[in-house]
Amino acid sequence: MLMAATNKIKLICVGKVKEAYLKEGVADFSKRISHYAKLDVVEIKDLGMEQEAEKILSHLRSDDYTIALCVDGKQYSSMELAKLIMATPKNMTFIIGGANGLSQKVIEKAHLKLSLSQMTFTHEMCRLFLLEQIYRAFTIIKGRPYHK
Repeated sequence: MLMAATNKIKLICVGKVKEAYLKEGVADFSKRISHYAKLDVVEIKDLGMEQEAEKILSHLRSDDYTIALCVDGKQYSSMELAKLIMATPKNMTFIIGGANGLSQKVIEKAHLKLSLSQMTFTHEMCRLFLLEQIYRAFTIIKGRPYHK
């Protein structure tokens, strides 16, 4: 069993989750993650990339490990994400942009650019997929049977 160093996860997301089935999934995985780490979700109103960037940047802390979800980011396996979480002694902040992605100003502040897939998903789906993968990472770290 691995030991997780991260004890706080923050998601900064542009836009709200509107679809009921996605809301349900987001709520479920948020609750599951809460058994392993404190989870904060900050929703930024969809205002256009540059205005969103200012809002996002105002929520970043210099002592957090920041990960921007980007199409051209590095793809990690579930095991690799678990190792990253385990190896990060800081709190982690994940940033999910809106329909047009993230401003270069935001991307430049990130320690890591992460891609969930080469496919394109809605930002609502990305939130659910990311939360599921964070939960899966914690179950890997703790040696729980969820990850097969």
